[in-house]
Amino acid sequence: MIGFIIAYWWLLLIESLAVAGVVGILSLGADKLVGREPSNLSALKLSMLVTAIAMFTAYMAIIVGLYKYLGGAGSGASSIVVFSALLSAILLLFQWLLGPYMVNSAYRTRPPRTSDELAVERILERVARESGIKPPRLRIVESRVPNAFAYSSPIAGSYVAVTRGLIRIAGPDEIEAVLGHEVGHLKHRDVSWILALSIVPLMVYFLGRSLLYAGLVSGGSRDRDDAGGAYLMLIGLSLIIASVLFKFMIAHFNRLREYYADAHSALVTRRPRALQRALAKIYVAVKKDPVLAVEATRSSIAAPLFIVSPLIMVNGGFFTDIDYLVETLKEEKADPVEELFSTHPPVPKRLRFLDRLAAALI
Repeated sequence: MIGFIIAYWWLLLIESLAVAGVVGILSLGADKLVGREPSNLSALKLSMLVTAIAMFTAYMAIIVGLYKYLGGAGSGASSIVVFSALLSAILLLFQWLLGPYMVNSAYRTRPPRTSDELAVERILERVARESGIKPPRLRIVESRVPNAFAYSSPIAGSYVAVTRGLIRIAGPDEIEAVLGHEVGHLKHRDVSWILALSIVPLMVYFLGRSLLYAGLVSGGSRDRDDAGGAYLMLIGLSLIIASVLFKFMIAHFNRLREYYADAHSALVTRRPRALQRALAKIYVAVKKDPVLAVEATRSSIAAPLFIVSPLIMVNGGFFTDIDYLVETLKEEKADPVEELFSTHPPVPKRLRFLDRLAAALI
């Protein structure tokens, strides 16, 4: 028992140091890694395609490498590979199928009841029809944090949740633009995309931890094969590092999907300016009220599909002139390190991207 505890704490220490090292190296080159906002819709689609191909290639390289180097390592290593793959698939399948029930329970969502909520439901139905999909069910979240998010599964159906805070600060055109963004997520099947892309990284992480632990244990046994234990630890550590890199790739892909949802809103509603105003209002509302900022950081379950990142930072003061605020935010320089760790592009970049879409729509 004591040996297990010691090995476990060594495992955590080695894993933490490896992850910290990778994160530190990536942070140094964050400016080059995040790049600029897409110049147009075609450039965005090309970026998504290139990213998907790069991720698929990296995934295949890992899978082939594991098969080549661990396939002949005996039944023990093969069992670890199979167990890691099954555990990853089961966890993500569970999240995919039951996710909406978990979200509804965690956020205590409810159907619309008041006149303003029913008006939002009608807007959602119209935007969904214009997008060519079955209208999702609207759910209201009793939160002061102005936000919205979409979620779905084959057994639970599709939902769009809107907070009371968003209904309070946004006008009908702005709500329509936000709903266009969320419907874009549903139409593009972003939940399925992200979960599918997460299977291999999760499997690689579980496998890496298992091999790292196996290497530690074998290295500490009386009949240890020092070379074999070191070999397992090296492979395990490499896989953990690979899983971290994959997570950053998934975050990058998710940021591109956010631009794509913005584009869907602009094209379907023909109101890119309304989405800019909504983004700016949400952005500054959280900055103005520190309590909202604290509440927003707790909104973690549906974070990947929020209209803005759950943790919102903004420089400068609060502006009552929303159009002036939009123009001011466009000039802000985004923090590349913060963007690297986020599932959402910085609001200034999204505003500039919407400007380019608006010019194309004229």
